Amino acid sequence: MKRVLLLLFLFSLGFVSNAQSNTSQQEDDYFKGLNLTAKDSLMFYYLDGFHSQLREPEFQLFKTQNTWTFLKLNTLTGQIWQVQYSVEGSQYRFETELNNRILISENYDEPICGRFTLYATDNMYNFILLDQIDGRCWQVQWSTKSSERGIWRIY
Repeated sequence: MKRVLLLLFLFSLGFVSNAQSNTSQQEDDYFKGLNLTAKDSLMFYYLDGFHSQLREPEFQLFKTQNTWTFLKLNTLTGQIWQVQYSVEGSQYRFETELNNRILISENYDEPICGRFTLYATDNMYNFILLDQIDGRCWQVQWSTKSSERGIWRIY
């Protein structure tokens, strides 16, 4: 019985992978036969960006070395909030802006989910914000004191 189940499982895996590769090949053959204009190519570019947004989340939480503090990043715009939770009461729970500026230009940049990400540094209060499309970087500093929070461009 185990052999039969194993054979059926292996057969179904082969069928699924073969169906996927045939579909991919059919799509490639379809697009090769088309004479696309520049406008059509641009439309496919935007549709591809739209599909990538469905795969990448617009918001992500990044853990800090502080048990109670996370950084919430809008991966589309580069905006960041400090989020703190507590088990002791609502007076210790808060969300505050670290960066309220949108870091992409409406005229020149493409808003794509997953464009921005954060990298932790050895300093628990500092992260590096990276624009994964054009390589720009910012130093991001969180703190429990509002005067010590901020974001600064790294040139």
